[in-house]
Amino acid sequence: MKVLPILFSYDDIKDKYPNVNGFYSFLKRSIKKGTIKQVKKGLYALIDPSTGNIYATKFQVASALFDDSYFSYHEALEYYGLASQSFISQFIYLSKNHANDFEFEDVIYHSKISRCNLEIEDHMKENAIRVVSLERAIVDSIDNFHLSGGLEEVELALDSCPKLDTRRVMSLLKFYDKIFLYQKVGYLFEKHFGDAIPRSFYEECSSKIGTKKVYLECAPGKSKFISKWNLFIEDKGETPNELF
Repeated sequence: MKVLPILFSYDDIKDKYPNVNGFYSFLKRSIKKGTIKQVKKGLYALIDPSTGNIYATKFQVASALFDDSYFSYHEALEYYGLASQSFISQFIYLSKNHANDFEFEDVIYHSKISRCNLEIEDHMKENAIRVVSLERAIVDSIDNFHLSGGLEEVELALDSCPKLDTRRVMSLLKFYDKIFLYQKVGYLFEKHFGDAIPRSFYEECSSKIGTKKVYLECAPGKSKFISKWNLFIEDKGETPNELF
């Protein structure tokens, strides 16, 4: 009996079906019987007969879409158990090339081009997952709140986040080379991790921020200023607006 992976292309199992015509005959029979479902052209999924659903998770589907596809942002936070909510209807995955959106089992898979190849963990052989490291998931989420469920969602993730390797975080910050990202990471790490992070990390972040004052997800008139990070943050009423 041929044992198939939960997600596969012809190349994955051509040793079992060296004749491509035999492979497509097998596919046709299996799809008709309801034991296999086509995810997209060239990618197929095994169906669990006890549930009628495919075995693969959305994380595994996204990782298998292309040879270089992987995921970060809120999807990675969810994968690592740090998200307070789940994005049910959309999944953002990253790749070197753009691809059109497509829908599979009520989830729209949307591609985002990424030129960063740092901190990508390839576990395709072990569990069919290609995901960024926890460090990159946090940095990417702070870099783009829109793709991460918003500032509040990211802060909740930081509250639950295990200890991070600040050397890996700093390597990512240097690669992205964004002043605002240094400000956001420095401020949020100091707020949520405090002395658990080496002071040298905060000092290096602080040395990159320059003199420009920016707003962190807040509006003028409803903010207070954090002079160390040149950031205006939301004033929730605990203290009056002030510069400090």
